[in-house]
Amino acid sequence: MSKLLIVESPTKAHHIQEFLGDDWQVKASIGHVRDLEKSGDKSYVRPPDFKMNYSISDDKKDTVASLKAAAAKADGVYLATDPDREGEAIAWHLCQVLGIRPADAKRVTYQEVTESAVKKAVANPRTMDMKLVAAQEVRRGLDRMVGWECSGPLSNVVGTKASAGRVQTPALRIIVEREQAIRSFKPTAFFQIMAHMQGGWRAQWQDGTADGEYFQDKSFADALVYALPGMNLAVTQAESKPTKKGPPAPFTTSTLQQDGSRALKIGTEAVMKTAQGLFETGAITYHRTDSPNLSAEGEALLRDALQAAGLPLIEQPRRWKLKEGAQEAHEAIRPTDPMQEDAGQDATQQALYSLIRKRALASQMPDAIYQQTTATMDGGEFQGKPAIFKATGSVMTDPGWKKLYSESQDDDDQPAEAANPVPVLVTGATETPERGEVLSKSTKAPSRYTEATLIKALEDHGVGRPSTYASIIKVLFARAYVEQKSGKPPLYPTPLGEAVVTTLAGRFDFADLDWTREIEDSLDQITQGQAQPRVTMQKVWDSLQQGLAGMPAGAVPATEPCPVEGCTGQESKNKPGNFFWSCSIKGGHGLLQDADGHPGQPFADRPKATPEAVGPQCKKCKVATGKFSTKTGKPYFRCQKCSGAWWPDKSDATALGEKWKAMAKK
Repeated sequence: MSKLLIVESPTKAHHIQEFLGDDWQVKASIGHVRDLEKSGDKSYVRPPDFKMNYSISDDKKDTVASLKAAAAKADGVYLATDPDREGEAIAWHLCQVLGIRPADAKRVTYQEVTESAVKKAVANPRTMDMKLVAAQEVRRGLDRMVGWECSGPLSNVVGTKASAGRVQTPALRIIVEREQAIRSFKPTAFFQIMAHMQGGWRAQWQDGTADGEYFQDKSFADALVYALPGMNLAVTQAESKPTKKGPPAPFTTSTLQQDGSRALKIGTEAVMKTAQGLFETGAITYHRTDSPNLSAEGEALLRDALQAAGLPLIEQPRRWKLKEGAQEAHEAIRPTDPMQEDAGQDATQQALYSLIRKRALASQMPDAIYQQTTATMDGGEFQGKPAIFKATGSVMTDPGWKKLYSESQDDDDQPAEAANPVPVLVTGATETPERGEVLSKSTKAPSRYTEATLIKALEDHGVGRPSTYASIIKVLFARAYVEQKSGKPPLYPTPLGEAVVTTLAGRFDFADLDWTREIEDSLDQITQGQAQPRVTMQKVWDSLQQGLAGMPAGAVPATEPCPVEGCTGQESKNKPGNFFWSCSIKGGHGLLQDADGHPGQPFADRPKATPEAVGPQCKKCKVATGKFSTKTGKPYFRCQKCSGAWWPDKSDATALGEKWKAMAKK
C-alpha cells in the first residue's frame, strides 16, 4: 500500500509526485473543501457559543469523495497544505471529512517545493497546530458575523444591495477619506528662486519661511533674479563627504505585491497568482511571509551565487528590523536556486522571478556609495531680506548593489540632488551667478491610492494581513465600491462606496482603523495561545449591537438644488450604485441621471442603447427582441416595446431562456 499526501494545488501535486515516486500517491484538495453554511439559522455566527456550522462545498463533493476513497486504501495520510494559518485550517477540515483525529494527523510543511525540502518534510511530520486553526476559524467567523449582521441594515440605509466587511470597510474608508481630502484641497501658489552658476550647477534661495508657509512675493522674486548676475555670493559653508545607501530587504508578501504591481504593471491579485505559480513549481520559497530576513541556508545560497557571478558581497549577512506584529514564521521570499537566472512558465512569471531573484541577491551586496557636496553662500541683504543660497549635489562613486537591482519605482538610480553637479567649494571664496530664475510652484493635493500604495497604507494601519491584501482589493472592485478610470492605476471611490463609508463610519467600531488593528492583534494572540477565541468574538458582537442600535430605519437620501433651468426644487438621490435623482416639485420634469454623485441630465436626453443584433421574438409582444450585453459582457435579450428581458437559453444561446426579473422591473 502507498502513502497518501494531500496538497492544495494540482500543479504542486504533479511536481511532488515526481519527487516521491511510486511509494506515494499525491492528490490535491484544490483549496478549502468545506465552508460555513450559506442559508438558514445555522449560517449565522451568534452568541452564546458562536458555533460555526460547516458543510462540504458543492463544487468539492467529488474531490472529497475521491480523497476518501484514496485515504481508505492508503498506508497513512499526510496533510501537506500550505504552511500558514489558512493551510492549517484546510488540513483540519480535511481531518473532519476523512475521519482523522486532529491529534493523530500527520502534518507536513515545507518552505519550498524542492525534492530535498519535500523529502525532509514527509520524513518529519508534526501534529496539527490547533492554535493556528482557532485563529483562522475566529477570523472566518468574525467576517461572517460582521457581513451577515450589518449588510442588510446597510442596504436599507443606502437604498440598494450593499455589504459591510470587517476589513473591506476600513480599507474602503482609507480610499474615501483620501478622495475627500483631494476634493477639499485648495492649492497655494508660491515661488522659488534659483541662482544658476558657472559649470551648470545651481543654488536655491533660502526664503526663511516656516514650515507650512510659502513665499508668495512675486515682485521681490523678479527683482532678486534681475540682480543675481552681478551679485557676489560668499561661500560660508562647504562640505563634501561620502554617503551610503543600503539595499532594500528581500521581498515580503506586502513588498512583493507593491513592487510587483508597479514593475510588471499588473494588479496585486495577479502578482499573488503569479507568485503562487512560481512557488508550486519550486522556483521560489513560500510567498506568504512577513519576515524580511533570510534563513541561514538561504543566505549561503545567495552568497554562493554572487561569488559565482563575480559580484561583490558583504562580509556578514544583513538582517532587517521586523515590523510591529510580524510573526516571522517563514523566511523572506527568495529563489530556491539563485544560480538559476530564469524561471517561469510564461512572460509574467519570468519577469516576477527575475525581480525576486535580483532583489534577494542585492540584499547581500555592498552599499551604494555617493559623494555628497553641500554649500551655503551669502550675498548680504537684498531689499531687507538675507540673500542666502544653498546648493546640494550628489555623485555615485560605487554602485554597490545598484549594479544589479534598481527596478523599484520609488528607488531612483541616484538621489534627487544628483542632477546638480555642485563642485567642491572653498569657504571664503566668492561665486557669481550667471543668471537667476523664478520657479512658479503650487502645492499639490494628496495623490489617489493605487493598489500598491493602498497595500502600504493597509500595512501601516494594521488593517488585514499581507496574505489578505489582494483579496481585500478584489472585494472592493467586486462590490463596485471602487473603480479605475480608463484602466489607469489610481483608485476612485464610487458614489456607492462613499455612501457605505458615510453610513458606517462613526457608527460601527469595525469601520475604525485603530479598532481594526486591535482585532487583528487579538487574532495574532490567539495564534500564540495568548487570547481566548470566544472573548474576541463576544467583543465584536457587543460592538456590532451598539452600532446596529444607532442605524437609521430607512434610506437617507442626499439632496441638492435642482439643476434644471427654471426649477426651484430639491433633487433627492435614490439607489446608490444605480443612482437617479427625483425632484421635490412633482410633474415639472422627469428623473435625472447621476453624474459623479450629483444630479445630471434628464433620462430622456440619454441616448438609447443600440442592439448588437436582432434576437428571437418577444413572448408577449410577438416582435423581435434586441441582443445586448451587460457591463460585465454577459449577453441578454430585451424587448424595446415592453422592456421585458431574458437571458439566453442554456441549451440554445439564440433562444429566450430564463426571464431577467431585475431588468424587467426597470
